[in-house]
Amino acid sequence: MKRFLFLFAILLVGCAQPPRPVRLVLQPTSTNIYPSYFASWLGFYKEEGVDVEISQVAGAAKVLEAVVGGSADVGGGVYESTLQLAAEGKSIVCFISLIRSPNFAIIAVPGIKSYSELRGKTIGVTSAGSPSQAYLNYALKMAGVDPAAVSVANIGVNATAVAALEHHQVDAGVLFGTAITSYLARKPDAVVLADTRTIEGLRAVFHVDDYPASCLLARREWLDANPDAARKMARAVLRSLGWIRAHSAEEVLAKIPQEARIGDSAMELAAIRLAQPIYSIDGRINKESAEGVLAILGLKSPTVDVANTFVNFK
Repeated sequence: MKRFLFLFAILLVGCAQPPRPVRLVLQPTSTNIYPSYFASWLGFYKEEGVDVEISQVAGAAKVLEAVVGGSADVGGGVYESTLQLAAEGKSIVCFISLIRSPNFAIIAVPGIKSYSELRGKTIGVTSAGSPSQAYLNYALKMAGVDPAAVSVANIGVNATAVAALEHHQVDAGVLFGTAITSYLARKPDAVVLADTRTIEGLRAVFHVDDYPASCLLARREWLDANPDAARKMARAVLRSLGWIRAHSAEEVLAKIPQEARIGDSAMELAAIRLAQPIYSIDGRINKESAEGVLAILGLKSPTVDVANTFVNFK
C-alpha cells in the first residue's frame, strides 16, 4: 500500500503543470512606463515569485485591445481607459498607479504660437481615440477652440512622433517623455502650449495636483481569479518605482538596455530627471483623484462608479 501511495504521489507531481506566465503587454519604453520594464530588468518580478512574459505593442489603444480581448492578462495602460470602459459597462481595473501625471506636452512647430492658430491645422496624437486625444481635446476647449476645428493624425510615440513634427506631417503634436526633450533640443524655437511634466504644469492644464495616469490594468475576472499574481506584480513595480526615485538619472539610464533607449543619452537623462519627482510613491489611487479624472474626461454616465475602477493592494 505504501509503495502504491508513493508511486501515486510521483505521478501527481509529474502531471502537475507549472503556472502559466502572466502575459504583460506594454507600450514601447518611455519614462511613463519605465517602472513596469524596470521590474523585469532589475529582477523584481522574479524575486516576488511571479513569472511575467512581456510583449510590446504601439500605443495605449493597442494595449487595451489586447487586455479586453484576452490576448494579454495585464496591460501597461492608462487609468482613463478604465473609466471610459466603465461607461460602456465593461470592467477593467487599475491595480497599481505608476505616475501622478500624464507626463505629456502639446508642442507646436515653429511659427505657431497659440491654440487659436491651430484652427484648420493637423495635430498628432498617439492614436485616434487614445487618451492623448482626450488630453488634446480638453486643452483645446479650455483655450476656447472647438476640437472639431482641427484634424488629428496618428503619430505613435517616441521616434515616429518626433519625425512627424520634424517633417511637418503635423502642425503640432502630443508628445511624451523623451520625445519631448528630443524634439525641443532639435527645435528650440518650437512653442510648448501645455506641459504636464511637472506638478506646476499639471496644475496649469488640469487644475489638479494628482492625476493618476500610467498604470497596470487587467480585466476584473482575471484579477478575481489571480489576486496573488497581481499583488506580486504590484509589489515588484512598487519596488522599481522606489529604486528609480532613489538613484541618479545616470544610474537609471545605465540599467536601460541599449536597444530600449530612445535617442541620445542627454535627452534620456533630461526626461528621467523630470519624471522622477512625479513617479508614484505608494502606487495607490485615491477616490478624489479618480473623480477628478472622470470630470476632466467629461464622462456623465451614471453607471461609472470610480470605486470599481481601481484596487489598492495592501
